[in-house]
Amino acid sequence: MAHSLCQLAVHIIFGLKRHGRYLNDSFYPYINGIITNHKGQSVTINGTEDHIHILCFLPRDMSIADFVRTIKSNSSKWFNAQGRGRMQWQEGYAAFSVSHTNIPIVKKYIDNQKEHHKMKTFESEMKKYFEKLGQSHVNDEWFQE
Repeated sequence: MAHSLCQLAVHIIFGLKRHGRYLNDSFYPYINGIITNHKGQSVTINGTEDHIHILCFLPRDMSIADFVRTIKSNSSKWFNAQGRGRMQWQEGYAAFSVSHTNIPIVKKYIDNQKEHHKMKTFESEMKKYFEKLGQSHVNDEWFQE
């Protein structure tokens, strides 16, 4: 096949190491640029001071693990070069496939992160995800960093 098509929407979540609080809205356009430069397509990016949510379409030639690693490494290098402190992402991440019919729902959820986290911490949010998936044992591992 001469051409390949990949239209996989994914909701990616990861946080800062040791629950750092460095993120703000100025960070998201840079993340968008990384995604675009690697032939992905972002739908929305948002978060709070300690974690980020990305809804995007994956590039056709990268695994999720390589894609997330690329976003993390490029963005942390950029941030640290700004001289605003030393930022590191946690080692892990969560990635959830999103059907085309659910993209608007997930987009709205991500766009409302700041409001959502006035009532719920990042840790409690992730615990809820893990419990829904029957992965509650991951809770301790996720927050060790």
